[in-house]
Amino acid sequence: MISGGGEVRQRRADKGAFDGRLYVIGSVADRRVKIGTSRDPEGRLAELQIGNPHPLRILITFAGGGALERLVHDRLHRFRACGEWFDFGEANPVIMVEDAIRNLRESGFFPSEEELEALLLAPKEPTVKERILAALKAHESPMTLDQLAVSIGIIGSRLSPRLTALKRKGHVTNSGGLWSLANEKEE
Repeated sequence: MISGGGEVRQRRADKGAFDGRLYVIGSVADRRVKIGTSRDPEGRLAELQIGNPHPLRILITFAGGGALERLVHDRLHRFRACGEWFDFGEANPVIMVEDAIRNLRESGFFPSEEELEALLLAPKEPTVKERILAALKAHESPMTLDQLAVSIGIIGSRLSPRLTALKRKGHVTNSGGLWSLANEKEE
């Protein structure tokens, strides 16, 4: 169950959780609908249609991706038939999902449409790899693990395996405990 807005507020920092569209897919031949998420709802519809004898259609989509999907599934859990399939009985599934999303937004569990748009348009935070490479590039001379850890704000024990992976891929080198960018090969 949802216990408070903290979980969603924490996810707001992870833009990837909001990628894609929440979809409601159903058929006039069956009361059950699938509530899922995809970056390509039309493609997902085609995949689902392969294993379904009834013509399916997309009833509605919403911005919000996996973060919204988890919350809607939780909010509507009592209607879950199996997996991501829900049975709302005689109720209109589009209205049920719209009401759930409206309630999530009004309760502060999910950003408004305007907040979500601003979040998705905000500059992406650099990855640890990007931060490591930028710090090594900006530094005039090779750096120790501790210097690099302080420079990018990550503890050394978490940084060491990342550096080892970058070394294995040929992005960085280590000589005598000093880390530096690998020489770029000229094309």
